[in-house]
Amino acid sequence: MKFRHTVRLACTLLWAVPLTSLAASELDIVVNAKPAATIVIPADPPKWTRQAADWLQEYIEKVSGARLPVLPEGKAPDGTLISVGHTRLFAKQRIELTRLRWDGCRLLVRDNVLYLAGLDNAGTATHDYVGARGTCRAVIKFLEDHCGIRWFLPGPQGAFLPKSRRIAVSADLDVRFQPAMAFCNGRSLYDKNILDNPGNTIAAQANNYRMGIRAQSGGHTYYSAVPVIKYRKDHPEYFALRDGVRGKSAWTLETQWRGHHLCSTNPDIQRLLTEFVRSQFDKGTDWMSLGQEDGYLRCQCEKCEAMDSYRGMVGYTRWEVFQHAKLRDKPPERLFHLHKAVIDDVAKSHPDKTVMLMCYAPTAWPSKEIKYFGDNVVGELMNLNPEYIDAWQGKTNGLAGYTYWFNTQIPMGLNVHMTAKEVADRIQYLHRNNFVALSIGPEATWGLEGPVFYMAGRLMGEPNLVYQDVVREYCDGVFGKAADPMMQFFALLQERLALVAPITDDDISADARNTRLPRWLDTKALYLAQYPPGVLSKLDGLICQAEAAADTERNKRWVQLSRDQFDFARLLTEMLVAERAWQTKRTTANWRELKDAVDTFEVWREKIVNLPPEYTNAWWPGHATFCRYLVANLDDTGIAFYRPWNERKAEVLEKGIRGRAMGYGTSYYYSFIREPLTLDFSKPE
Repeated sequence: MKFRHTVRLACTLLWAVPLTSLAASELDIVVNAKPAATIVIPADPPKWTRQAADWLQEYIEKVSGARLPVLPEGKAPDGTLISVGHTRLFAKQRIELTRLRWDGCRLLVRDNVLYLAGLDNAGTATHDYVGARGTCRAVIKFLEDHCGIRWFLPGPQGAFLPKSRRIAVSADLDVRFQPAMAFCNGRSLYDKNILDNPGNTIAAQANNYRMGIRAQSGGHTYYSAVPVIKYRKDHPEYFALRDGVRGKSAWTLETQWRGHHLCSTNPDIQRLLTEFVRSQFDKGTDWMSLGQEDGYLRCQCEKCEAMDSYRGMVGYTRWEVFQHAKLRDKPPERLFHLHKAVIDDVAKSHPDKTVMLMCYAPTAWPSKEIKYFGDNVVGELMNLNPEYIDAWQGKTNGLAGYTYWFNTQIPMGLNVHMTAKEVADRIQYLHRNNFVALSIGPEATWGLEGPVFYMAGRLMGEPNLVYQDVVREYCDGVFGKAADPMMQFFALLQERLALVAPITDDDISADARNTRLPRWLDTKALYLAQYPPGVLSKLDGLICQAEAAADTERNKRWVQLSRDQFDFARLLTEMLVAERAWQTKRTTANWRELKDAVDTFEVWREKIVNLPPEYTNAWWPGHATFCRYLVANLDDTGIAFYRPWNERKAEVLEKGIRGRAMGYGTSYYYSFIREPLTLDFSKPE
């Protein structure tokens, strides 16, 4: 296995050869747990160059015990040096990085200097962690390849730190590394328990959950470019004509201005959109999203209507049917021509910048009239089925994708969402089809999906890795002697998912489960189908084996995370089975059995919600998101999901947890469990 037979050997086999025989071919960094090199940085280093040097010093000391000094290059002593970032030493060597993109990097030895540097272009007016941090990438790759370090999970206990008294590199080392994807945004699972904070930590950067370019993606640009509060009074003509009226009076008091629909042919709209995109570029953004509002409703003015035959969902009750049956042949050309005009205007003033064209809902299919949107355009697809991907090939200079693979708000909930093979197949497929960025958003279920989360990140850097090796690497590094039963545990979870809700070969890049499940297969039905008693028994047995085999505090704690999250699935399913029995035969005995099952689940739920932060910060990544689901009470996601958990926790605890529904909303689109949690057990059956 790759992790066992390469990484560990790199840290141990050096001892099998006398040091004198290695001296001519290798550059020593640490010898006999003592520093053998000095880290040098520019005299006035940028923030992330300084951070890279600090990480290098910190992690070398963690694995070897040797603390290498970090000095400005003008104060460096004679001897072996590690040049971090764009030092004068680096410039003097004329080491080229021109064939790299985004946060690509290079590791190179010349004479007695190890150069660790990459493309650096981080920071916007508001976010210093957005953009290329190639020097950080170079340091991380050194720590992975030459120290055997892996960052498997978020937090201080998620790193694997193999001990070694000697660290060295080949004297002829010259490695270039180019990540396959420019960025991965969405839920930032390797950072803190918050949303949308991509790549502040070394673990996030190491595993490609980061913004390797200064991008603002996934945006409905209209809201910010033409704010209602600013223009609704004096410029009603900016807004869509609906039912013969523009402006405020077109809506009721309850829904006024909801949707933010604009007039596509008003020249001021083009001007305002262009000015807004330019303003973001001027603030440091390199890739900027351009897209219409959510829930788009067309303007019905004469000029807009003359541009196309798009009339919305007339005659259809479901968007999915309309989108496949009619939208492909009759897209809203008014939107495409407006966006193309903005793209062309921006290209004149900012030729080195990129517009991310949002291909979503009415613009899911490409224009029939515009053959190519420009070299300065990346298409941002929200539908990742092959038919959409094929349709957009050649229309833009690259593609980005927004996925729902792991979203806990929608039907799969706090469950296994994808198998390792499915995710690997999809990332490799998207890479082959010119995708350069993804929004994935794994969330709270590290105990059930940790190997898949980790593997997805690794493949976004190197899509051709053998995914089985990466999963094995994760289990070995996280669970130690408990790796084998945990491998079987994850495999059985994924086997059940694939059996109950299969994804066909035609769905190679689809969000098939979370967006295309049959309506009857809701959250309750999924748990009942995935976890029959025999399967629950096998899963529980494997966890018991892992608990018995784990022999270090770290391994035991990570097994405990899987135990806690498996217990959610087990206790929930047992509760639903009891509910089914009572619904089938409403006897007093069945009512009592149902009450006992609900009571058992409620005890577990209260325990998890009340876990202390000093424990969850170390051993339960994503705990906040997990808790949000447990006590969501069918509230709107703006309250129950996007509001920080630490702001809502006291309010929830004061009202009480028992009797609350779980999940969000009540439509087929969401994941939720209402009954039997909300039943009144104070009344006899």
